[in-house]
Amino acid sequence: MKLRTGRIAFLAGAAALAGLTTAKTALADVIFSNLGPGSTFIINREYDTNATFLATAFVTTGGGNLDTVSTPLFSLTPPVEIGLYTDGGTHPGSLIESWSVPAPGVPGILTTFSSVIHPSLAAATRYWLVIDQTHAEQVAWYENDQSMPGGIWFGFDLNNLLEAVPASPMPALELASTAAAPVPEPATTLLFLASGLLLLAPGWTGRRA
Repeated sequence: MKLRTGRIAFLAGAAALAGLTTAKTALADVIFSNLGPGSTFIINREYDTNATFLATAFVTTGGGNLDTVSTPLFSLTPPVEIGLYTDGGTHPGSLIESWSVPAPGVPGILTTFSSVIHPSLAAATRYWLVIDQTHAEQVAWYENDQSMPGGIWFGFDLNNLLEAVPASPMPALELASTAAAPVPEPATTLLFLASGLLLLAPGWTGRRA
């Protein structure tokens, strides 16, 4: 009976070791940000225009599945339509995901909205965030306070945007991803012991006390 109990203990231990090879943990990570410490931005400098589109281009500093987007803005007639696009060179490319954001009125605050489809974004890659003012009025987009230049892109045609004041700070923006943590690897010694126990296990089952 003791030997059978030992076999059960062996099997439980082997299962625990196997679990080490499959466990994964979801970790949030910032893949682009020009917000200051404490998520700050310039509260009295913003971009606004009567053009249909306001846009900013940025290059990711990390990669992963998109979780949230945070940017400071306001609108007198929310919601605000916002889209994330691939890079088309001098204009946005293909739409990745879009949101209808209940932006606040004056004064604007940092507004965070979540991804629904969690698209995979690559590191060191250029993307665009675009505000569509077709159904909104007087949208204002606040500048970052980290002196990251880029100005603002604007226009009535998404494929023919103009970049204004490129030396000025681009809009404040942060994207966070949820990426799988590296799979923990069991120690080599544990793997060796587990292999040895597997070889001995058949002999245990036929013994008697």
